[in-house]
Amino acid sequence: MPDLRLSDLLTERLRLRALRPGDAPDLLALYADPEVMRHWIHPPWSLLAQAQAAIDEAQRDLTSGRALHLAIEARLDGRLAGSCALYDIAPEQRRATLGYLLAAPYWGKGMAREALQAMLGHGLGTLGLERIEAEVTPHNVASQSLLARLGFRRERRLPARWHVGGATRDVDLWAFTLACHE
Repeated sequence: MPDLRLSDLLTERLRLRALRPGDAPDLLALYADPEVMRHWIHPPWSLLAQAQAAIDEAQRDLTSGRALHLAIEARLDGRLAGSCALYDIAPEQRRATLGYLLAAPYWGKGMAREALQAMLGHGLGTLGLERIEAEVTPHNVASQSLLARLGFRRERRLPARWHVGGATRDVDLWAFTLACHE
């Protein structure tokens, strides 16, 4: 089991930190926004209890070493700008999956790239991962472009990977591997 305890990850404009109970209203606002969630693997949330349950789960996963789910906080005003996670952590395989969401007001400002660079640095450096995967819907051009700029490569399409709102959703599997960057 990896030791996922960490100090906050700081970038020029962001603080990546553990989710805390007081984040529930802002987390709900993020996950309830249909525009933010249009490419996600579950429908938008509608209840504060969903955000509270996600925070509780994130704390349990952190303790067990299964996942590192962090709030992305704007350092300028302390507001929740998004969330990011390394989950399905497989230490023996040196692999994890990356997930991330950014609130619409923060789009197009390079903040997702800033947050993910910090998360990748932590995963590859501190956690000793050698492969980080991400699943992206084929229509999410912004996310695909971001992953490509970060050094991820598209590996293949996974048809009907998720069922969301009564419809199947394909995703493309992207991966960052140390072997390809040495």
